[in-house]
Amino acid sequence: MLTYLRISVLCALLAASTAALAQPSAGYSALGAKQCLSCHDFGPESPVHNVLAGSHGDMEAGRGCEKCHGPSAAHTKAPTKTSPGVSFGPRWTATSAAQDGQCLACHEDNVAKHWRDTLHMINNLTCVTCHDIHADEDRVLYEKKQAEVCTVCHKAQKQGIHGMQKRASRNPPCTACHNPHRQESARDEMLRNHSSGCSHCHDLVRMADRSSVSDRAKRSHKVMAKPGSTCLKCHEGVAHAPADSVPPMQPTPEATRTITLFYPGIADSDWLLQAHPGSQPLRQGANCQRCHRGEEAAMGESRGGRFTPSSRDIQLSFSQEGDQLHISVTWQGPESDSAISFMWGSQENEAFRRGGCFAACHSDMPGMTRDRGQQRGKYLKVSRAQQQRIGQAAIIRNTAELDQLLLQGEFAEMWRIQLHSTAVERSVVLADAKWQPADLIQINKSYSGGRWSMELKRKMQDTGAGVNFDSETKYTFGVALNGAENPAGLHWISLPMTLSFGGDDTDFTAE
Repeated sequence: MLTYLRISVLCALLAASTAALAQPSAGYSALGAKQCLSCHDFGPESPVHNVLAGSHGDMEAGRGCEKCHGPSAAHTKAPTKTSPGVSFGPRWTATSAAQDGQCLACHEDNVAKHWRDTLHMINNLTCVTCHDIHADEDRVLYEKKQAEVCTVCHKAQKQGIHGMQKRASRNPPCTACHNPHRQESARDEMLRNHSSGCSHCHDLVRMADRSSVSDRAKRSHKVMAKPGSTCLKCHEGVAHAPADSVPPMQPTPEATRTITLFYPGIADSDWLLQAHPGSQPLRQGANCQRCHRGEEAAMGESRGGRFTPSSRDIQLSFSQEGDQLHISVTWQGPESDSAISFMWGSQENEAFRRGGCFAACHSDMPGMTRDRGQQRGKYLKVSRAQQQRIGQAAIIRNTAELDQLLLQGEFAEMWRIQLHSTAVERSVVLADAKWQPADLIQINKSYSGGRWSMELKRKMQDTGAGVNFDSETKYTFGVALNGAENPAGLHWISLPMTLSFGGDDTDFTAE
């Protein structure tokens, strides 16, 4: 009788557990992966097929898609308005901690055991900055394609081992010497794998028979046969090109420098934040310069087509004179150049800090991909309560909300100088860009010997509407130049740059 009672209780508990698992709980969708696939499985080209076919594709076990994306019942009820529990982009993006947390739930006990201590993590990179389980192949897992991902940031390594760019395709994978999940130093990894990166090309046995190798080197190479030895003992620092052979990852403030504007500057922020290969770092807080510093001329050449010149250099200088910001601009070019513009934002404007002028350019503006003839001017995304969607117009925030954004510094200020008139205009860019005379800006410009020269002076504080420059704040700005053949959005444009008044990590300083 007692045994029968125990079996009955056990059966009841199992039945209750099964019923509980069958019910949506803690915000999970009722049908799990099946519910996700009802929308996201739109044919063989759907990215979900790559997940289903890979090691992350155990859709029948646990929570399916929600094992990575978190409880998403609210998303299934309003998929265009509510994000999944944890979104990896492109439309929504969860915090770095939330994204990494989903990956580390499985991988922190193995390959990512030391991820929380790496410089990658500290610098706000996430697992999906480098890994893409929705792609046909995760490039960082393939030896021949791994460097394509790593050299986006580590530009010196584009020149290959020992700076021999011609042999870069034959180089060992980056992970033969580096463990990006542990630390960036190569020493520990090379001790662990006995310098496999070096032996990818260098055969110590064959080198011992070469007359060009000194006896001293041959004796040292014999030590490499012992455990706990690495080529770095003698050859540290020779693997890659010098760090100063490429633009630094962090800028050094200078009062004067040459910058490159590239053509055409018509990439809109919608594309940058969604379809652009670098959209994930941008959404996570990176500035365009993290990936593209020093590549402006190459971008102009690749995007400009037959338009020439595809890039233009200008010389830019800043100084502070009493209560005024003094800007000097010079460039070589034809007298037909028509206008030059500056756009400014403080560090409080997060979107502008990341994207500069591109943050004010959108797909529904004239000439862009979703132009519907509404003649939208420049605006910032934060001014919209709802973005334009198929069958739905954009919804602009009400006046009170826009005023609050202005108080918070969530706006940009644009200056436009017509080169063949005395007109200088300015506009506060938020919900739109309404131009008015720039009474606070003094200008002196000239053209001589094939060279434009311009001096601008702008009062720093107490300017009313617009950016109030002060010595304690860092500012982001961009520059655009129009010629006779490329008006409006077809200008040459800069990457976002930074200005401070005595800072240590900006492109320019005005002291």
